[in-house]
Amino acid sequence: MRRQLYADYTAALSRIRSALHECAQEDTPTAERTRRVREEFLAPGAYEIRHQLAIVAPPEIVDAARSAFVVLRDTRDLVAAGASVGDVAYAELEERLDAAVAALRAVMRLDLGAAKSITRR
Repeated sequence: MRRQLYADYTAALSRIRSALHECAQEDTPTAERTRRVREEFLAPGAYEIRHQLAIVAPPEIVDAARSAFVVLRDTRDLVAAGASVGDVAYAELEERLDAAVAALRAVMRLDLGAAKSITRR
């Protein structure tokens, strides 16, 4: 069950990231952009999966899952406020998200007993 939740959660994060990136590339009116960004953020169900993780996953995974989610939430707010992919603040959040997701995957793999690296066996 945890393996499926881990896969579902990381997939939801990826879908949110892609949707926010698309929104950050578009030139849309503020009210429409804010609405669309919030809808796209909620659609993959990351909130719900995070609540499930909080019940069944070890604390280090719950913490790492929250950390990645917070970066995406910050990205959501930045994009809703009008940021675009060329903005320095957006690029910084992308870097933070890369690091947070890598850390999340590492603790998930450890919990599942998988190899530390998918490139080294």
